[in-house]
Formats: sequence, C-alpha cells, structure tokens
Amino acid sequence: MNMKIKEQKVIYAESVGSLNEQISRGITEGWTPIGSHQVVVSHEQLRYSGMQHKDTIVSKEYSLTMVKYDAPTQNTIEVDIAYYHPNDNEAVKVYDVEGMTEEFQFKLNQLINN
Repeated sequence: MNMKIKEQKVIYAESVGSLNEQISRGITEGWTPIGSHQVVVSHEQLRYSGMQHKDTIVSKEYSLTMVKYDAPTQNTIEVDIAYYHPNDNEAVKVYDVEGMTEEFQFKLNQLINN
C-alpha cells in the first residue's frame, strides 16, 4: 500500500507518563507515532546554601513526532485461493489455477472499466 503523510505534529510533555497519555490519545484519534521519543534538558538550576552547592534541579522535556496518513491507496487485486479434490478424494487438494485466473481477470476488467 502506498501511504502519504497528511499531517504531522510534535507532541511534548514534562514527564514520560504524560507523554504516554498523549501518545495513546493520539493513536485513538488516528495519529501514528514515528521513531522514538526524545528527551532534552529544558532547564537546569543549581541550588546553593551560602557558597556550598546543595543540589541541582533539572527539568526535562519529552517529545515525539506523530503523523496522520491519507487514506491508503490499494495497489493489489486480491483473489481467494481455490482448489478442488480430484476424483472426489478429500485427502488431496489441487490448486484451481484456472478458476483463480478467471477471478483475477474479472476483477481487473472491473477496475479498467470503472
């Protein structure tokens, strides 16, 4: 199938859990995640008590690209597998190539004439 991207968006959140919620919600709305998530440090604050460094507060941002595809275009003709039992022997199956070819030709003619 040939699928073209119709829309793209980058979703982001401050926690993995929140990003997962957005991904799940997006999937139910027809969006598809692309690739893996990204994490960047969006803010870093060093905290001191007088001249002594106590800790560092680090804020992260998680993001992921999601896309919506156009309706897929079908580039195939599907034909059911057909077979017969020679001499009515149920233990033996022989593919009905002629019948499958006729079904294919019928479907192809329908496509050409429409």
